[in-house]
Amino acid sequence: MKKFIKSFKKYLIIALVSVLALDANESGIYEYEIRFKNKIGPLSIDGLKTFSKKEEGFEVTFTGKNRILNAEIMQESEFNLTNSKVFPKYYAQYIKLPIKGQQNQNISFDYKNRKIASSGDINWVISFLTDDIPMDPISSGFQIRQNLRMGIEEFEINLIKLDEGTFYNNSFKVIGSEILKIKDVNYPCKVLERTDEKGGKSIYYVAETLDFILIKVSDERKERKILIEAEKILSFG
Repeated sequence: MKKFIKSFKKYLIIALVSVLALDANESGIYEYEIRFKNKIGPLSIDGLKTFSKKEEGFEVTFTGKNRILNAEIMQESEFNLTNSKVFPKYYAQYIKLPIKGQQNQNISFDYKNRKIASSGDINWVISFLTDDIPMDPISSGFQIRQNLRMGIEEFEINLIKLDEGTFYNNSFKVIGSEILKIKDVNYPCKVLERTDEKGGKSIYYVAETLDFILIKVSDERKERKILIEAEKILSFG
């Protein structure tokens, strides 16, 4: 059971790295709420993602629940945009799992000293020496969106390993297009392939007519089957 819970937590975070993404720029900002249906192996997680404008920068929150396991996750991210470059400011995460209990994590970004620090139940400090800023699960998604808006269809992003206090490189490439349907509405999508540091691949579907919001993620590997789909767009614009 402990092994199962540990694996579930790992894949829960991987899934939410994919879900929490994709909508903001300096000239056209669209607030929204989207409800997602997520499947991780045989388990389901229902979640609500909300994007809103702040006095300085932007904020995204995500809340998700698994009623079978009595599991819960809440995530929050604040970031700025400058010349289509995303600058994370703050990331917070709360996870509740059976047996493992509750876990809080807060991550702050210090650009003056080029350090990222985690506090709460997980403590670490990492340094970054280049302009490729390591990103949290939410801010990385917004950088993907910005790249697509600029017509960049092949790129790399460094993602933080939240539990370990390290970061790793992910490659993204547009490999095609497809039309997906949500509540009888067709959405033309760009299809991206994401490749992680171990060669694992996931497929992302990004809706062009929704200003490049991520609406589906699929990962069919045997050790980790993940399917994330937008179930209902509650508001947009």
